[in-house]
Amino acid sequence: MNLQLRIAIVVALGSLLLAGCSGSSGNNDSGIADADADGMQTGDDGGLDAADDQADAGDDGGSLDGDAGDGQQPQPCQLDFDCPSGQVCKLGFCQPFEPECSIDDDCPGDEVCREGICLESNLSPDFGTFVFNEVLTDGNTDGDPNGDGSRDGVEDEFVELVNVSNRTIDLSGWTLTETDWDVHLARHTFAAGVQADPLVAVVVFGGGEPPDSTDTVTYLAANAQDPGTQYGLDLDDAGDLVVLRDAAGLTVAVFAYGDEGGTPAVSDESATRDPDLTGDFTAHTQADGAQSAIFSPGTRVDGTAF
Repeated sequence: MNLQLRIAIVVALGSLLLAGCSGSSGNNDSGIADADADGMQTGDDGGLDAADDQADAGDDGGSLDGDAGDGQQPQPCQLDFDCPSGQVCKLGFCQPFEPECSIDDDCPGDEVCREGICLESNLSPDFGTFVFNEVLTDGNTDGDPNGDGSRDGVEDEFVELVNVSNRTIDLSGWTLTETDWDVHLARHTFAAGVQADPLVAVVVFGGGEPPDSTDTVTYLAANAQDPGTQYGLDLDDAGDLVVLRDAAGLTVAVFAYGDEGGTPAVSDESATRDPDLTGDFTAHTQADGAQSAIFSPGTRVDGTAF
């Protein structure tokens, strides 16, 4: 083999060696790629974890919105009137009405099922839809509560009821009774067709000529057929138990005062809730906003409409 051929072979072998080195560099590149892949894998895991965390956070946020109903917080309330139609105020929040019973056997103890609600047997399915908001038991107070221009100790007595539900209620055949006569002789029976819309007041005076009714208050004169006190509510100054009953004689609302328990008896002015509708009873002049007024039949204590 001549010298030139040997040189050519050496050059070729050198080229092969260089190619091998390049291959090693390729392996290193592959190793870098592997490292990158490992890093990407780690990154992918971290990305998945982060996505999971975000999804969890999103789920948590979604569950809060879902609990509130379509992204809205539950509506706080004090009375059913504060809630949309078809909902009731329960535990301070508006919630859809869900029947708790269908038959009496679904209810505990001696309670009975009335329109999906378990109640004591003497309570109306409309129990709680009205509240006694103001009561004048001392008709001999100053002024002329029924506004007929004549002061009368019997005729100027009054009870003020307010519909605190979120629906119109038919009062046909409902009654007002008090301790002396109880259910045997109602002090007032509501005529057929009398209704009360939500947050409308119903004021029943002992008699006389009450003011004209408005969109926010219905004024009535008691129609008891007691020969001794024909149009009187017969509210005792010392104490009495006044009950609003539905047409079946079941209890809707109760006002007890003086020696019948409940709120202390008040003289020379009315007893009123403070604040209106939800507060405890107090003497009218002591209520916030009364501005020394001693009664306010058909309005809030400050004289504004319900």
